[in-house]
Amino acid sequence: MLEIHLFVNPLGMRCFRCEQDVLRIDQQLRTKVNYQFIPLFNMETIQQTMKLYHLNDHDLSVRQQTSTTLYQIILDYKAALFQGRKRGRHYLLRLQSALINEGADYSEALVKKIAQQAQLDLDMFWEDRKSELAIKAFKKDQYMADEMGVTQTATAVVFDSEQPVYGYMINNFDYESLIESYRNHQFCLQQTPEEFAQSFNDKHHQSTLRIL
Repeated sequence: MLEIHLFVNPLGMRCFRCEQDVLRIDQQLRTKVNYQFIPLFNMETIQQTMKLYHLNDHDLSVRQQTSTTLYQIILDYKAALFQGRKRGRHYLLRLQSALINEGADYSEALVKKIAQQAQLDLDMFWEDRKSELAIKAFKKDQYMADEMGVTQTATAVVFDSEQPVYGYMINNFDYESLIESYRNHQFCLQQTPEEFAQSFNDKHHQSTLRIL
């Protein structure tokens, strides 16, 4: 069994394609695949979002609004996940499709519409998206990213149940890179999560971490 943690920018086109790749992998590999999309929130994702949507990155008010919107989108996703991983993923993918493919503006009306499409309990979702529980879930994700040494979106961290103490990090994740690595049995060559997190942040140890 593979466990895939894909770190994403909820407003990023590249990450939207990565998520579609994960869904393809689930259908192609002859093993069970557990996966979760983990929103990454830092200065880089904010800057990335502003460039993607052609926003003025010199305007502090625009930057603050971008940060606030991205943060709330992440909390919305965490709130949706409280009603089950499948529904949470459906919510995120439908929201991204509306924002990225259809060019819709993020608003509470859109959030409500997508929540209904994902068959969420609206009363529960509306309460959870502003809750301390959602904020704690958000902070837990950022802590996980920090522990694993993940700083960029479209990064996947993969664990193989046949080598449970080893992890495999793929930067610029795509379908082909994971399929090739799995079929070539390359996961067992990796370090423990603690070791590759350390080496990821230490240039002197980059040779010991396989990054695609």
